[in-house]
Amino acid sequence: MIDPGTATLIASGVSAIFQGIGGQSQANAANAAMERQHQYNLDAWNYRKKTTRLDRKHAVEQWRMNNRNEEALGAWKDATYLQDWQYALKIQDFEYASKMKQYKKSEQLYGQQLTFNRMAQAAANEAEYRKLEDTTKELAFQNQDIVIKAMQAEGASAVKGQQGRSADKGEQSIMASLGRNQAILAESLLSAKADTNAAIRKISVDKYGADLAAEAARMLKPDRAPAPPQPLRTPRAEFLKPRKLTKEDFGPRPVKGAAASSLGGWLDAGSTLASGIAGFATANSKYNVTLNDGFQQGLSGVKQYGPKPII
Repeated sequence: MIDPGTATLIASGVSAIFQGIGGQSQANAANAAMERQHQYNLDAWNYRKKTTRLDRKHAVEQWRMNNRNEEALGAWKDATYLQDWQYALKIQDFEYASKMKQYKKSEQLYGQQLTFNRMAQAAANEAEYRKLEDTTKELAFQNQDIVIKAMQAEGASAVKGQQGRSADKGEQSIMASLGRNQAILAESLLSAKADTNAAIRKISVDKYGADLAAEAARMLKPDRAPAPPQPLRTPRAEFLKPRKLTKEDFGPRPVKGAAASSLGGWLDAGSTLASGIAGFATANSKYNVTLNDGFQQGLSGVKQYGPKPII
């Protein structure tokens, strides 16, 4: 039969062994978890590196696309402004050509009006001169009739055989009548000439008024308007190119943490076993087992060192 002291010692040893085994399992589990965590950290770090590179690549593509779009938009605006400018020049040329046509037509009408005024003046003058000529001829015929009648009267007086003072008086009467009638005819001729001169002057004044009216209706020669300014080149916006990546953009590489060691479990088991032995020696002195304080302190004072951290 096992005495109580031996049983206590055996129980302490078995407990220490199981405690060491449990510590070993916990250390292995902690190391495995730390390894998985470290692998996860590495995978996450590599993923962040990959996504950072992809983000920069996308930013560069976006920068290039912005430049292309800005250039395309600027080129489209330049072409539109140039087209509008060329169209404005064509409109200006068309309007100027239209005004020049109107001006030429106005000059043509002006020249025709002046020609018509001269022709009208000439026709009116000719009509007045013809009228004066007709009056002159009529007066001449009247004068001829008067002279003939005077000659006839003088002849009739001679036929009657009048002589002396009677004959002289008859001749004087005939000559006086002839002179009076010729004076009337001469006055009529002078009056007709005066009327003709007045009519000629009025015709000239009317012609001058018609010329002034034609001049007033005459169109001024058009001037070409200043050409619209040539459009300027549309300014292009500048976009900042994404900078190159550096190691600082990825952050520090994950460092594997310090792994748990199984030595600590076994040291705890040794301490438990030593405590059991000391208790057994105190409870049953027949075994005369004495553990000095140095050994006791040596077991309990052993430092637990883990593996060196991986940097």
